[in-house]
Amino acid sequence: MSTAVSVGKGGTTGVFLRKATGLVREVSLIDALIMNTLGMNVAVGAVFLFLQAPANFPDGNMLVAVIIGTLLMAFTLLWVYSEFAAAMPRSGGDYVFVSRALHPFLGWLLSWSQGLWLIFFWIGFNAWFALTFAVPVALSTVSVATGQDVWMNGANALISSFSFLGITTNWYVLLFGTAINVAFGALLLFGNRSYWRVQRWLFLFAGGSILIAVLLLIFRGSDIPSAWNAFAGKAGGLAFDKVIPTAKSAGYTLPSGGFNFGQTLLMLPWVFFVVGYAQGSAQIGGEVKRAARTQRIAMVGGVLINGAVLALLVILFTSALGVNWIGSLGYLANNAPAKLGLPGTLTPGFNFVVSLLTQNVVILLIIGIGFVLWALLGTPLSELQATRYMLAWALDRTVPKKLGDVSERFHTPVTGIVLATITGEIALIALVVNSQASLLGALLAQIAAFILVSIAGIVFPYRLKSVWQSAGGGRLFGVPTVTLAGIGGVLVLGAFAYEFLFNSVINATFAVTRQLSLEFMIGVPIIGIVWYAAAYFINRSRGIDLSLAYKELPPE
Repeated sequence: MSTAVSVGKGGTTGVFLRKATGLVREVSLIDALIMNTLGMNVAVGAVFLFLQAPANFPDGNMLVAVIIGTLLMAFTLLWVYSEFAAAMPRSGGDYVFVSRALHPFLGWLLSWSQGLWLIFFWIGFNAWFALTFAVPVALSTVSVATGQDVWMNGANALISSFSFLGITTNWYVLLFGTAINVAFGALLLFGNRSYWRVQRWLFLFAGGSILIAVLLLIFRGSDIPSAWNAFAGKAGGLAFDKVIPTAKSAGYTLPSGGFNFGQTLLMLPWVFFVVGYAQGSAQIGGEVKRAARTQRIAMVGGVLINGAVLALLVILFTSALGVNWIGSLGYLANNAPAKLGLPGTLTPGFNFVVSLLTQNVVILLIIGIGFVLWALLGTPLSELQATRYMLAWALDRTVPKKLGDVSERFHTPVTGIVLATITGEIALIALVVNSQASLLGALLAQIAAFILVSIAGIVFPYRLKSVWQSAGGGRLFGVPTVTLAGIGGVLVLGAFAYEFLFNSVINATFAVTRQLSLEFMIGVPIIGIVWYAAAYFINRSRGIDLSLAYKELPPE
């Protein structure tokens, strides 16, 4: 009969590769809440929501969509995650949850898909998006406000291609993107404690940009038409009162004035893009202090807080501009940008419109840099989550043990961080070469993973009763709350998947490179299946039974 044998320091034997991860519990409630807030990214989410949702579904109500989406995510999916994270605070998060509560193979496939999307897409995408979208908008806005061409020249130079070493490409994005990825990798590698301190300061700056935007909308929101016209006069753009008729002539259908519940529901994918990503702290569960209390507040509370902020932005922005103008602007930006007459490749996102309300260079830079940080801070979050997957895999012996090595000096998974930085660089190069990023595959892979977690939540109290009870084991009307939340998660996320796949408008909006995106989405699990089978038989040939590891919780 085969057994699982581990040989670690001191020659210990047991089910797992070693008896401790080597990580340290140093993540506080504030750190976890900030981590999840940055993962949800209300700033970038607001940009996409305002530019795309009312333009595509003019009779929908953004505020109602935000409220519905926030409550659904908080009390279905994120409730499931919080219950799991409270009961099983381990590195690898949902890999551990699903592999122990549902089936080892499903846990592996979920985490394999998520891990590869994190390191081969999101790490590169964050730097690419910040440098091709957020930075040019910030520089262009300062240029128009001050009348100084140097800022606009910098924006144009950043996104321009030129020849070097016989290769013509967007070298500045590649250079600065590489520096960003390496810097974040080094920060994570040389000590998580340093990263959590830095994260707090960067979040204060990024959050400050949102606060300034809110204050400008409250006290100067009515000045946007005149501020827009001042900008248009300098840049030669379309006047404020010409935006709506120009959009109509270009094919936009104005809202009918009534409330359309169906179109409101079709806006939910944009809301999900914000409030559906609060699970990051679950993935680093082994490093979170007082996990039972912290995780519930950081995830469920985090969704409610960020949803409230997004709702506030919707109220203020629509009050200042009206849904007709917002929808018309988004329609022109997406379908006929030349008609807006914006300088360079400037995109009229929420951050740009709000920035028109001031000519103070310092305030403009705070808003601009803040939004750049919102775009960038997903990079370390992606690395943290991906490397914890690798650590959990190594402990369960499905990947080489080197990926599970944790530095005794820095208490960080050095090999995993180096690998994630390299793969992130590959993703950055791919995006620079083919400058069309499709979110469809990444979002669908995420939804599929979330559905699996929700299913695991349904059976959690029945398959792992003692573990579930260890974290409180709450019930509602006699039914475990995690089971009810899991059922809700399956229904809600299934509806989202259907919209992404079969609604032509949503599908086209999130899938610039649809075929490549879906090929990658399908190809990743296939490779994962082959990998898992190989790991299983290789370990069996060594007398190691992988199934024994999945019968227990991994070490902390």
